[in-house]
Amino acid sequence: MPVGMPQSDSLESEFAHWLGAEHCLVVNSGTAALHCAAAGVGVRAGDQVILPAHTFVASAMAVLHHNAIPVFVDVDPRTYNIDASQVESKITDKTKVLLPVHMHGLPADMDEILALAKKYDLLVIEDACQAHGATYKGKMAGTIGDFGCFSLNATKNLPGGEGGLANTDNEKLLNRAKLIRTFGEKVGQEQDRFRPYHCYTIGWNYRCQEMPAAFARSQLKRLQRNNVNSQRNGE
Repeated sequence: MPVGMPQSDSLESEFAHWLGAEHCLVVNSGTAALHCAAAGVGVRAGDQVILPAHTFVASAMAVLHHNAIPVFVDVDPRTYNIDASQVESKITDKTKVLLPVHMHGLPADMDEILALAKKYDLLVIEDACQAHGATYKGKMAGTIGDFGCFSLNATKNLPGGEGGLANTDNEKLLNRAKLIRTFGEKVGQEQDRFRPYHCYTIGWNYRCQEMPAAFARSQLKRLQRNNVNSQRNGE
């Protein structure tokens, strides 16, 4: 983040540590997190991104922001997640990314998704905006693909009022995503005392503010307890 945003900086490091991820990018919404992730993995105009037909519109908007094409796959009627058995039939030579959504905190079938990504040399963005703390075969949702994206909207189990998080283990992908967050500028280096205002690509104002970041940090400490309580209520 730009110099002088300690709450946002701390939220990035604390959430990355909590997930077991190498890097985290804090932004002002889950939608922005998805958009930054799409930029991070190099989605370009004309690329195709495969995602479930049942999801919030932001999953597709992140694709459309890059003039890329969302390709919808039907969902499993039991889980409401993307039907992995139908994904391969939608893959073409223009397919760039698989974008599974962990609907209502239930992880998608990531084994099959990752197998297809490896077979066709595709990248994977996990839309984990509703899945803070969910696990898939012992792995945290959002840490299985190339990018994981989370929302801090007030309706989520990790609320910050508003905000979003995108995490990755790949520093190169992270740096691409960072450019989108602040007007295409390279900012946030520890050695930078002043913002340089040098733009290297088209970017947006996706910065998270300090108050929601501080609130999200406080809620992160309670997340595990709150998730257990939600599961108990659901049962």
